Amino acid sequence: MAQSTEKVTLSNMFRFVFGQVLNRKWLLILNIVALTVISLLEFVIPQYTQYIIDHVIPKHDIGLLTKVVLGLLATAIVLGVLSYVSTYYMGVMSQGAITNLRTELYQSTLQLDTQFFESSKTGDLMVRLTSDINNLQSLISANMLSMIGSIITFIFVWIYIFILNWQMAIAITITFPFMFLIYRIFRNRIHNAFRAARASQAQMSNQMQNTLTQIDLIKSYTNEEFEEQRFGMFANQNKQDMIRATQNQALFSPLIDFVNYLGTAIILAFGAYFVIHHQLTVGQLVAYLAYIGMLQGPIRAFTQILNQLQQSLVSYGRVMDIMALRPIIVDQPNAVPFPTMSTGVQLKDVSFTYPESDRPSTGTIPAAVSHVSFNIPFGKTTALVGHSGSGKTTLTKLIDHLYNLDAGDILFDGRPISQIQLQSLRENIAIVSQDIYMLDGSIRDNVRYGRSNATDDEIWQVIEMADIADFVHGLPQGLDTQIGERGVKLSGGQKQRLSIARALLKNAQLVILDEATASLDNESEKTIQHALENLMQSRTSLVIAHRLSTIHNADQIIVMDHGQVVERGTHTELLVANGPYAKLYNAQFN
Repeated sequence: MAQSTEKVTLSNMFRFVFGQVLNRKWLLILNIVALTVISLLEFVIPQYTQYIIDHVIPKHDIGLLTKVVLGLLATAIVLGVLSYVSTYYMGVMSQGAITNLRTELYQSTLQLDTQFFESSKTGDLMVRLTSDINNLQSLISANMLSMIGSIITFIFVWIYIFILNWQMAIAITITFPFMFLIYRIFRNRIHNAFRAARASQAQMSNQMQNTLTQIDLIKSYTNEEFEEQRFGMFANQNKQDMIRATQNQALFSPLIDFVNYLGTAIILAFGAYFVIHHQLTVGQLVAYLAYIGMLQGPIRAFTQILNQLQQSLVSYGRVMDIMALRPIIVDQPNAVPFPTMSTGVQLKDVSFTYPESDRPSTGTIPAAVSHVSFNIPFGKTTALVGHSGSGKTTLTKLIDHLYNLDAGDILFDGRPISQIQLQSLRENIAIVSQDIYMLDGSIRDNVRYGRSNATDDEIWQVIEMADIADFVHGLPQGLDTQIGERGVKLSGGQKQRLSIARALLKNAQLVILDEATASLDNESEKTIQHALENLMQSRTSLVIAHRLSTIHNADQIIVMDHGQVVERGTHTELLVANGPYAKLYNAQFN
């Protein structure tokens, strides 16, 4: 899995997130215009206060007072309307951008290789797709984008107060570096604290996911108390991480507030002095204090969103960890569709070792398969047998191109697997395994998963072939019956037959049965065997079997041991040879 080395910085984060916003530029322009006008109106409002104090009150002019107050109310109404427009369209822009981002991350995740999912935690991926994306959404929130207006206000106000009284402007400006110094000191502390909190939250999510998906195992071994203790450990760790982050935040905010109060005290002292010496009017001082609040507001707002910025930065890094990954198994420039087979599949000197990330941290692991060569003739049934760990399932993953070969080649009617389009290859291979995957949906949803446009007549046809039609007809809702998460409302045999019906509907050229009946009892196996025969009829088939009684009629049997082919032939030939196959067979039936 190739990965980018882009640094996780605030500038990169804003560039990435606002790249989504730029897809709808008119909304961004509308918001910036609204925020600019809002800033100008906020600048004007203290002028009404100054005018009333310095001009209206001394004149005792009620008519003028009425006009000024009406003007103030009109300004406030316009300000409120613009604030509504800005907040609403910021929400529209935010939701659109974050939906695109979440979809992009989901698509990127789905495109990654099997190796990534085998080495990743489901709970952690869920946190990245939900909580981490939500944290990034705050960057495009009304509060965050209002900082644009605050910056505009800050510039206007600072120029104005400098013109009005440069001594007080310099005095208040001296306090600003202290705010940024405090920000720099606490930035890394808060960032590291929230990064640790996010990691412990992912661990907690993994534990919850594992518990909910393995509840039968937990209850059968009465391990509820053990799982509660383990979850409690992760929850307590997350609590400690959050407390540490909150502690830093609790120190940070009062320090910033103190600097703000210091600035207000300085202005009151200077302002009172200038009023006493008639260098400043009372109205100007009151307006000046209002403008100081406007100056401190953006700085205070910026420092207050430090918490969210740091959380977002942590989430951005976790999202980019996924977005930066690139699948290794991709279509080659000269890739072609899967051929219409007439000769079959050929494995030529195939060798493969699982990537280092999939191995134990200590010791070495030999090749999963080594120098394997055999043919899977067109229209015939080839069986793979051998002890667990002999490389049988690995070969099915290589045939489905879930991993790249280390050496050798796999050819479909003479066409190398690397030259075949991935989607076309997998559309023409149907796999039925002992690990049955069911959607949380209806029977119809599960059967037509590989062909979403299949008609009900086609679905009923394959259900008949899979020997489960009587069961489905007997259900009150028929094809619309909900089977529950992971098919919990069905028996193992019923789920297996539905998976066979799904493979039948796919109508693939190559069928792979990976110990499809290993988890069933003998009676269920016999009832399903007929469905499997319907599936393999007139198709090229590769059958991995632990129960050798199911492969007596295979056209050829390949015996594997320690990743190598050690024997091949028909059932009768291999029994006569009295080699590894005969030993496996005798161990099961004698």
